[in-house]
Amino acid sequence: MQVLCMANQDFADVTCKVCGEAYKLYFERPSGREDAIARVSQTLVEHHETGDGMNVHPLKPFNVPAWSGKAQYSGAALLGGAPSWA
Repeated sequence: MQVLCMANQDFADVTCKVCGEAYKLYFERPSGREDAIARVSQTLVEHHETGDGMNVHPLKPFNVPAWSGKAQYSGAALLGGAPSWA
């Protein structure tokens, strides 16, 4: 299942266990949310393992698993009710 992750300190579904950065999640499908949240949490930790410093998370919304297109056109964004971008 694809998940769109958008930084959001006010309405977070998950926080990075390393730095505490908070993300609102938008799911492609309503089922399997617990597994998807666990996968997002692991991806956030991996950002720190492969990055340099504390500012390792993407500044723009990103998809888990990674998707090569623009985030706003992902299945998670379109089917999950993510806010539209300008």
